[in-house]
Amino acid sequence: MKFRLTAAVIGVGIALAVVSGAFAAHKYLITSGAQIKPGTIGLSHLTGGAKNALQGTDGARGPKGDDGAPGAAGARGATGPQGATGAQGPQGTAGAQGVKGDKGDKGDKGDKGDAAPIVPGDFGPFHYTGHDDGGCDSGNEIWAKDTADRYFRVTPSSDGTGYFVTRYDAKGTYTTIAGKHFATSGPCGSGTYSSAQTGKFNGVWTQKVTGAYDYNPDATIPADPAWDDLGSAVFPGGTRQHVSYEFDYYNSCGNHWRDADNGAAPGGTIANCP
Repeated sequence: MKFRLTAAVIGVGIALAVVSGAFAAHKYLITSGAQIKPGTIGLSHLTGGAKNALQGTDGARGPKGDDGAPGAAGARGATGPQGATGAQGPQGTAGAQGVKGDKGDKGDKGDKGDAAPIVPGDFGPFHYTGHDDGGCDSGNEIWAKDTADRYFRVTPSSDGTGYFVTRYDAKGTYTTIAGKHFATSGPCGSGTYSSAQTGKFNGVWTQKVTGAYDYNPDATIPADPAWDDLGSAVFPGGTRQHVSYEFDYYNSCGNHWRDADNGAAPGGTIANCP
């Protein structure tokens, strides 16, 4: 703040000078303001009261200036590092069931299975294993052991005189006995089996039941029935007559033996496979 040199201020200064002059040489005594050279009295020569008198009051506050225009947006900073994975939150409630999807395309048709050898109402299957199998005619020598599933099918005769019963031996396998003659129709030959060898077979055998029999289809039949077992259980009192049979055997090296009396020509041999 600037000091204004007014008449009052000058008067104060003169008074101060008079007081000060008591201690100064008498030749410097100031008796009027005309004796003071302008600009020669400094602030340090004034008393505190004189200094306070020199200080003016604050002026009114000026108006607020206008805000400046916003500055341009700064450049985007670099992406910060990924933060640590937070803890798993609680499981939410189950959502509403979705709309049912369209029906899928129809799948490919599967392969046709093997036809059943018998119809409902027949007896079986009965599984057997280790059965003796007779080969050539000389003493009906046992040349192999058989395993198969056995079924019996019963059909009434067209003339009403009885029933035909046909036995099926299906999915059969045989194992030859080392040292036994080759299986063949007719007399036994000179060849014998060098080891136990396995092949496949199937057979069908038909008999007719006549006479004073009772037919009991609900009879209990043994687990491995032979002709006599079936006849005595299902047709008690009946007489069985042979009709026909055919059994066919095969091995892995192409041998085929047919043992038959149903009009099909028997023949062939089951020999050793190399």
